[in-house]
Amino acid sequence: MKKKHIILILVSAVILILIALAVLFAVRKNKEEKAAIQAMYIPYGEDSYIMASDESGVFTVHFPEDIYDISGKKITQDQLVKGNILKIYGNGIMLESYPGQYPGVTKIKVVEQGSPSDADRYQDIIDMIYQEPDPAEPPSLDVNYRTDLAVVTAMTTRGGFRWEYQDKDGAAQSVVADAPSMLANSDLADISLTDPTDLTLLFTKKPDEVTVIRYTSDHYKDQAYIESNPQGEHVEVSAVEDGSYLISQAEAGYIYVVRAVWGSSEVEFGFMTK
Repeated sequence: MKKKHIILILVSAVILILIALAVLFAVRKNKEEKAAIQAMYIPYGEDSYIMASDESGVFTVHFPEDIYDISGKKITQDQLVKGNILKIYGNGIMLESYPGQYPGVTKIKVVEQGSPSDADRYQDIIDMIYQEPDPAEPPSLDVNYRTDLAVVTAMTTRGGFRWEYQDKDGAAQSVVADAPSMLANSDLADISLTDPTDLTLLFTKKPDEVTVIRYTSDHYKDQAYIESNPQGEHVEVSAVEDGSYLISQAEAGYIYVVRAVWGSSEVEFGFMTK
C-alpha cells in the first residue's frame, strides 16, 4: 500500500512537471509571436532589398539560417519572392538608421505568398534610397559585429584593385589602382574588440571568392618587415547563406587583409583590430 502511495506521488509530480513545462513553452511561444514582425519582402537592384511593415517601417535584416516557406520547408534567402509576406522573429532590437537595421533576427517564415505587384506601393521608397551603382566603382566592404552593448557596422579601408566592367555603350573597360600595403596604409580603418568576436563581412556586391590573411599589428608601419614580403597567417573565412562571409573569433592586435574576387576583378580591403 505504501509502495503504491509513493508511486502515485511520483506520477503526480511528473504530471505537474510536464504541465509546468507545457505552460512555460506556451508562454515563451506567445511572447515570441507577440515580438514577431510581419513585413513584405521587396528586392530591388542587383542584390538589395527592404522589408516593409506597417508597424515597423522599412528595414533590412541579418538573414538567419532558419528561413521557411509557407509549407514549413526550409529555404534560403534566394528563394524568397518579391511580395512575400514574412513573419520575422528575433530580439526586437532595431538599429536607428534609414532604412532600419534588424541584426538580431533568429527565424523567418513566409506566411503569405503575396504578389510582386503588391510591392508597387513602396516604389517611392525604393526610388528614394536606391542609387544605380556606378559600374566603374569597385565594391566596398563593411564589417558587422556584436559587442555587449550594441551591434556595430564599421567601414574598412579599400586598397589596390583591378576592376573590369562594361561602360554604358557595352564596351569592356579596366581600371587598375595601386595602393600601399595595408601594413603601411596611414588611413587604415580600426575596430575595437575586447574579446574574440565573430566578424561578418558585408560586401556591396557579392564576390565569387574571399581570402583573408592577418599580420600582428606590432608590424604596422614597420618598413623593414614590409620589405621582407611577409606571408602572414591565413585566416579561415566561411560563406554565409545570405551572401556575406564570416571570420570566426577574430582577435585584437592584428591587421586583417581581405582579398575579394569577382570574375577577373580583384579588390583588397583592410582593417586593424585593437
